[in-house]
Amino acid sequence: MQLRVCSTLERLRVVLRASEHADLGMLRCVSMTTGASPQIDAAPRPAAPRRRPLGRTGLMITEIGMGGAWVLGRRNDLPEEHGVATIRHALDLGITYLDTAECYIDGRSEALFGAALVDYTGEYAIATKCGHRTGDGAPRAEPFDWSRAGVLDSLQHSLRRLGRDSVDLFQLHTPQEPPLDAILGPGGALEGLREARERGWCRFLGITGRDLDFLRRCVESDAFDTMITFQRFDLLEQSALPLFREAAAHRMGVILGSPLRLGLFGSARDELLARYPEEDRRQVEQLDALLAGEPGGISASAIRFALSPPEVSVVLSGATSPQDIEDVVRAAQTPLSPGLAEEIIRLGAGKVRSF
Repeated sequence: MQLRVCSTLERLRVVLRASEHADLGMLRCVSMTTGASPQIDAAPRPAAPRRRPLGRTGLMITEIGMGGAWVLGRRNDLPEEHGVATIRHALDLGITYLDTAECYIDGRSEALFGAALVDYTGEYAIATKCGHRTGDGAPRAEPFDWSRAGVLDSLQHSLRRLGRDSVDLFQLHTPQEPPLDAILGPGGALEGLREARERGWCRFLGITGRDLDFLRRCVESDAFDTMITFQRFDLLEQSALPLFREAAAHRMGVILGSPLRLGLFGSARDELLARYPEEDRRQVEQLDALLAGEPGGISASAIRFALSPPEVSVVLSGATSPQDIEDVVRAAQTPLSPGLAEEIIRLGAGKVRSF
């Protein structure tokens, strides 16, 4: 099956050409006269994902979202057209929620989403983040300026890379959670978020992270419309479940990232499993045995389990190819049985990991 990269020109190749002296927001469309599109299995296409409300935003989005961290592969070494084709296939499958960030693929992810949306007229909501980069040339490791000005500057760069005037959701990207007063205090990040919304650069505001105490305080502030958490609800650990309920009580949209735990339940299993302690490796063996008979195996079960809490609005797929995102959509077609979900939670009860 051939993929259409742009809807108006058959077999259009959208590529990003950037250098140290080029604006990452400048996109170039080049006719593709040679080469094949990424291939996917010839199996019947799955039905479009079901929809869930994104908290108080009023948006009804697909319960599977397209995440932008791995669209050029786990080593970020695939050509740009591969990433564009992966995103476009997600849209062709009916996915309506797209999530990228200023730091994904060293800033290239946003530009790939912008390229994928050239001439696309279907329905979608797009989200991006700030928290790592202060400009196109800033290294990811450089500390982020959590000020009002730093947030606004980051979003302006993101909009240029995306090639658009606004996004639906703008989120604080906080794997290394800053002090809360840097966000909520005078002149802080929240002021920047609110000003961005007032300027029409975004519609809704979100927070992300994995520190549950930090996220709980953000939920209690009632300042955010959505919350992303990752590595706190998956097959191995379910410590975020009480927080989901608290967020839902504030009518926040709950977004779940990394359902495969950074690839532990997917393609990076062998590499990652060796880093876990013996107790966790035994738990993975128990999960293997428990889910051996499930369609799609443990990876598909991880997607279905991530969707099992009713408070979850959307689960983000870190797909690396058109086939990956199609497999995720297919996995979501059949809910996990309540009995299996209860047993998974029993195996992970009380566990909170440091990584």
